[in-house]
Amino acid sequence: MARVALVQTTASLLAGDEVALDVRLGPGARLELVEVAGLVAHDVRGGTPARLDVEVVLGPGACLSWDAQPLVLAAGCDLRRTTSVELAAGAAALLRDTVVLGRTGQEPGRAHSALHVALEGRPLHAEQLDTADLPLLRSAVVLGDARVLDAVALFGRRAADRDALQLAGPGSVLPVPAPSLAAAHRRTGPAARAWRRTLFTQTDDLADLGASHPPWSLTGSTT
Repeated sequence: MARVALVQTTASLLAGDEVALDVRLGPGARLELVEVAGLVAHDVRGGTPARLDVEVVLGPGACLSWDAQPLVLAAGCDLRRTTSVELAAGAAALLRDTVVLGRTGQEPGRAHSALHVALEGRPLHAEQLDTADLPLLRSAVVLGDARVLDAVALFGRRAADRDALQLAGPGSVLPVPAPSLAAAHRRTGPAARAWRRTLFTQTDDLADLGASHPPWSLTGSTT
């Protein structure tokens, strides 16, 4: 299994920034992505929105674990974020997504985030978050007074967790709104570790779907 760290070398996300990340795994490939620091969507000060686009394509029996660091939505930010995940037969992805709603003493700026997951060409899961309407965001039916939305998602497998949302297809999602990162991580941290063990154990059982030295690629661009 390969392990790759994503390192941010310049300040972002600022007005007009466009960041794209393309992750592709061949048959049977196993990749763990880790991030060494969080990401801040800064005040665009009336400028153009920033973009963050992620595309993940997993071949048959491929396995991806991505433990992302928090994304902080500072006051005045304007961010468009899309994540697309395509899974072939036997593939699975474990994704961690943590959104911090504003710096200390702030409400978040505007962010529109969309996630679309497909399994063997068919929709498996779709969700969106838009922080533009603060009264709606802060209503009891959405996030209330939560300062953090932390989520662990396993696609292509099911997790044995009674608190998780079980999808119609093979997948489990555990969203945790919380007053702080520490409070959120107390619930999502153990779940992420347990689900990761489930992911790689079950993937070992499907190892014959892949090659003995499977290919993978990771490309990114920033403008």
